[in-house]
Amino acid sequence: MPGVNSYLKIIETSLKNSSYEFFRRFFIIISSSSLFIAMSGCFKTYFSFSLYCTPPIFPLLITTFLVIYSVYGLNKITDIKEDQLNNPHRTSLILKYKKLFKYSAGFTYFLAVLIACFYGWKVLLIILFPLLTGILYSKKLHPNIPRLKNIFPVKSITVALSWTVGNTFLPIVNGKTNLQIILFIFYFFFTKSFINTVLFDLTDLKGDKEVGVRTIPVIMGPERTILLLLFLNSTMSILIMICIFCGLFKLLRLPLIFCSIYCYLYIIYFYRTKNRLRMEILVDGEWILLVLISLLTMHFNPIPAIEF
Repeated sequence: MPGVNSYLKIIETSLKNSSYEFFRRFFIIISSSSLFIAMSGCFKTYFSFSLYCTPPIFPLLITTFLVIYSVYGLNKITDIKEDQLNNPHRTSLILKYKKLFKYSAGFTYFLAVLIACFYGWKVLLIILFPLLTGILYSKKLHPNIPRLKNIFPVKSITVALSWTVGNTFLPIVNGKTNLQIILFIFYFFFTKSFINTVLFDLTDLKGDKEVGVRTIPVIMGPERTILLLLFLNSTMSILIMICIFCGLFKLLRLPLIFCSIYCYLYIIYFYRTKNRLRMEILVDGEWILLVLISLLTMHFNPIPAIEF
């Protein structure tokens, strides 16, 4: 019957829309509260342990989660003015629960420092590095000194460096490894973090222009910015191929190649599609996917990941 079929179709469409709306709101909450990016950063550090062929130290992974949650939470509070233009949904949520975000960010960093103390002064320095750079990034310490966020291109470099220091050095803080491996891993994480930071700036282009934040997309324009990101990913891809040719990272060849190709795809995709929610899912969520691929690879082929 046409009437019944039409009615059932309306119900089906409503259910699909309601399910989508539920998941959309759920993700906005975990994204706005920095829970998702903290989880992504935790997986990112786990992948670094895999690159070093080192068993993961789970308290340090928890520390990574706590630090990222805290630093990004505090940054979202200090950047409310910019986010009102770039991300109004997130801003309204943060303003509504500002005290909760503020106190939870402080408490989680305290917990991170407490855990770090059990692993020595080197871990403590690594944990404090994002806080110090975060303060310089977000706060104007002197009337004559601008925030790092407002200096071109220091903003993107600072954010990328904050990620890279922890990702590179936490897994080997009490061990030794080949300098070439350290340099590759440092460049790999720095390049990925830099690309992702600039790509997010591309979606914030309009708001950053209005408030006077001198990001790379604001100064260079969208087209040149995309060319820069594609070039940087190409340098990383070449380095990955050199490492594979030299017999390094045997077990993680597939995840590394996937990472390179995936990065090309989302750079091109988000040049054409300015959707921040999708970007957070696909770009920040990449590390969760990479760890899953790595675990599957190691499960079916349990051989050392690195040869010296």
